[in-house]
Amino acid sequence: MLMTESMLCELADKLELSVEHIRRINMYESADVTPFSQPLGADWNVPRMWDQLHASADFAARRRACDEYNARTRFRKRGLAMLPTKFGISFGVKHLNQGMALVHVYMDGSVLVAHGGTEMGQGLHTKMAQIAAETLQLPLSAIFISETATNTAANTSPTAASASSDLNGFAVHNACAALARRLQPYRDEHPDLPFAKVAKIAYLDRCQLTEAGHYATPDIGFDWQKNQGLLYFYFTQGVALAEVELDLLTGAHTTRRVDVLMDVGRSLNKAIDIGQIEGAFAQGQGWTTTEEYLYSPRDGRLLTQGPGNYKIPSALDIPRDFR
Repeated sequence: MLMTESMLCELADKLELSVEHIRRINMYESADVTPFSQPLGADWNVPRMWDQLHASADFAARRRACDEYNARTRFRKRGLAMLPTKFGISFGVKHLNQGMALVHVYMDGSVLVAHGGTEMGQGLHTKMAQIAAETLQLPLSAIFISETATNTAANTSPTAASASSDLNGFAVHNACAALARRLQPYRDEHPDLPFAKVAKIAYLDRCQLTEAGHYATPDIGFDWQKNQGLLYFYFTQGVALAEVELDLLTGAHTTRRVDVLMDVGRSLNKAIDIGQIEGAFAQGQGWTTTEEYLYSPRDGRLLTQGPGNYKIPSALDIPRDFR
């Protein structure tokens, strides 16, 4: 990605054209096919998102403002850059594209959910609880998430590649849907009773109140030798526009404003997803600007092994205006 974008920048300089113009005319269109033989189809939205953000963020006027600022200042310069992205959702190894969950309904009306994803601050447990609550038609307060462990969710896939909400979420949904169907006759028979009493009646009737759910991503399967098949189930897509100010004497920079437009489909939790997008931008900003790998000249050992040894973004590094 970095190599290709650097090539486009060099090409734009040689042709004396805007690099944004070069990027726009070289984008995929919906009828195109990727190098791994996957048609993009009607869900390809990056060109439309590019044009939308270009207009809504007032790119042309801000470009002129940056040029005017740079013309009258010697040691401080402002830059504006706009980049698209697409990311395929699925593991390249087919058997990893599956998830499982175990759901228990208790006589007090509470529900315990165990799934194969690892919570690391990204809000996965919250999304799984929301899926269970919606499927079982219960308040979120009735749902409890068990710590991830292989004695409750065996043979789990890695929590990675932006696929965990899909894989584990569908597994949770499938388990809860089976329980909902099983409990529906009791709910129909006792429509005025709270769920706790319905669950107890079902238990006393020897109804199974535990269900395992499984989900396997459909349709995918890629032959790496023949370059055939579906490698990704779908793509997340986005466009970002950043405006920065650089001090030519010290090298310090300030991110003045960032506009991000992302297509994430039907969001499970908008607040979490916005936080993930903002956090991902900050992580990428650190990777490209302040974090530097340093290796020992004696044995090649990595010296910068944590935030104590290299600079990660701080509160003062994030965009002053983040939209």
